Amino acid sequence: MREVTLEEQKQLMLEMLKEFDQFCNDHDLSYFLTGGTLLGAVRHKGYIPWDDDIDVGMPRNDYETFARIFNEETLTPHYAFVSFHQEPELYVSSGKLVDTRTVMEEAVDSPVRLGVYLDVFPLDNLGNTEEEAKALTSDLLKLRKKLNVQNWKVLPEAKWYRNLAVRTIKTFSPKGKRKDLIFQQDLLCRKYMSPELTAYVGYPCAAMKQELLKGEWFESFRIVPFEQYAFRIPVGYEGCLNVFYGPDYMELPPLEKQKTHHAYQVWYKD
Repeated sequence: MREVTLEEQKQLMLEMLKEFDQFCNDHDLSYFLTGGTLLGAVRHKGYIPWDDDIDVGMPRNDYETFARIFNEETLTPHYAFVSFHQEPELYVSSGKLVDTRTVMEEAVDSPVRLGVYLDVFPLDNLGNTEEEAKALTSDLLKLRKKLNVQNWKVLPEAKWYRNLAVRTIKTFSPKGKRKDLIFQQDLLCRKYMSPELTAYVGYPCAAMKQELLKGEWFESFRIVPFEQYAFRIPVGYEGCLNVFYGPDYMELPPLEKQKTHHAYQVWYKD
């Protein structure tokens, strides 16, 4: 199989994002660019030059509809939506839109082989008070840390003691531990599920720290350039980026921090 170059991956993801945008428009589903993709749209009008992925978010109700209908109604046969509902051994509770013409080897312990993908994160209600939101995200972060441990993988290039710790964890973890943690995370994320956004919302399936966003930031959207296309960002994008990256998000980080943050290889199947 021929390896997919980084530039080819980025083009494949961009084409997938265009398809995702069209599908959401056709089915009246709300979505927003988020994370580094949102920052790239605002700061670079496209990919962050050293970034290697695309992140989108959908209010939970729209996300659930998308997850239910995409695989049946998409007109592009080489795209598929994958979540733990479709693949019980998937290592996260959020979903991924996958280009099935490719296959990926990730530094994650999972029997599910994906291809080039977009991360699709549900935007969850966290409560109407800051106290509620902080309590819920605190519980979710504890689950996320446990899940991260379950996803550790033995890597040939890693230190021996790191791999020994991974093997020990795998040996003594109860069978089905990861599935149980994902189920708990998904269940807890739905605690305040409603068609209406609460005062505080967030992406707890993706967050590695406590990130409280305001529901009002997602009441409408703006369309901004991203590479040669244009996509949706939340009307309150400035508040989101300040939470994600701090008030200096428009400034470039030092050169030593301008690095990709994923570890994987991708090949074309044919």
